[in-house]
Amino acid sequence: MARKKRHEEHENHERWLVSYADFITLLFAFFTSMYAISSVNEGKFRIMSDSLAIAFNPTLFTSSKAKEGPRFVTEQRSHVSNEFKDMFTNNYQKIQNALKDLEADKKLTLIEEENRITIRISESMLFEPGTDTIMKEGFAVIDEVAAVLRELPNSIRVEGHTDNIPVNTVRFPSNWDLSSARAISILKYFIAQHGYDPRKLSALGFGEYRPLDTNDTPSGRFKNRRVDITILNGDAVNL
Repeated sequence: MARKKRHEEHENHERWLVSYADFITLLFAFFTSMYAISSVNEGKFRIMSDSLAIAFNPTLFTSSKAKEGPRFVTEQRSHVSNEFKDMFTNNYQKIQNALKDLEADKKLTLIEEENRITIRISESMLFEPGTDTIMKEGFAVIDEVAAVLRELPNSIRVEGHTDNIPVNTVRFPSNWDLSSARAISILKYFIAQHGYDPRKLSALGFGEYRPLDTNDTPSGRFKNRRVDITILNGDAVNL
């Protein structure tokens, strides 16, 4: 019996359309992804990025929590500063009453701030120009201030300030040196003559770099040449 002839298979000339369709689909997905990336919200992206990082490395969670520490410390400091201000009201009034004559004579200025009380004394009341030697009149002012502050438990910082007129001597090559030496002179006097605990005292020299007024006028320079005796809140850290 004769076999049936096998039908010849026809070649599919449209097969390329399948590959082309796949390519178009991939291309569409690529550009869609690119558009999504270009318009992503930066905040959400960072949140997602941080979440993924923590998920793959849990130790980062502890680190991120540790970084939040200063914020809580700052809030606590603000609270402590308010307590300090309330607590110090009576002491401030005592200081004000004790030094009111000196303040009335403009030999010093008393300033109450959020976390400190500052007794500001002009250079002209304390030192000869260009020296760190305390004048006779200066001792009288310092003695009254020291007698008032000695019983306080707070830390005390003595700050020296100058104007911007250059100083260039063998002893004081710069205003930094002069302002620091003046602050240290008063600090040593507090210890030697008034029995202050050295652990609660510190001295700083700011030179010309924390002026109260312009250095372009004689009156401005006069204000800038000063010593600030600062009674600190126990938690105060800002200079």
